Amino acid sequence: MLCIGGKRAQEIVARRLLLNGVKVGVKVAKTTGVWASKKAEIPARVVAKQVFEVDSGRLGIGVFSRPLLDKEMRRFRAAWEARPSVGMEACEVDPQRVSFVAHPDGVPGAWDRIDSLLAAATGKAKKVA
Repeated sequence: MLCIGGKRAQEIVARRLLLNGVKVGVKVAKTTGVWASKKAEIPARVVAKQVFEVDSGRLGIGVFSRPLLDKEMRRFRAAWEARPSVGMEACEVDPQRVSFVAHPDGVPGAWDRIDSLLAAATGKAKKVA
């Protein structure tokens, strides 16, 4: 049986499916067309948060108020990778949402960090926590 970091392959596949497959029913503004630049000026924020129990951790999924631009995605990922959160097992970001697996005690701190990094990535904050 395949083991990666002490975890069975089935657990890894299940987490991957959850991170990619769970969709949150929130409408997201599109940034295409004439109004794209005006919508991009509005800072993105997390408008819906959901947390699910996964093994001994928690899967958190947050939906952004608008799709992130490529530049914002790069800034967010760079800041996230520069200082990984304690207790965070996995994190994925796409233009519409962020998903992560964390220890149950680390979920509130993860949401706070995501909010601050998102504000910094969209250029509307003074410093990243």
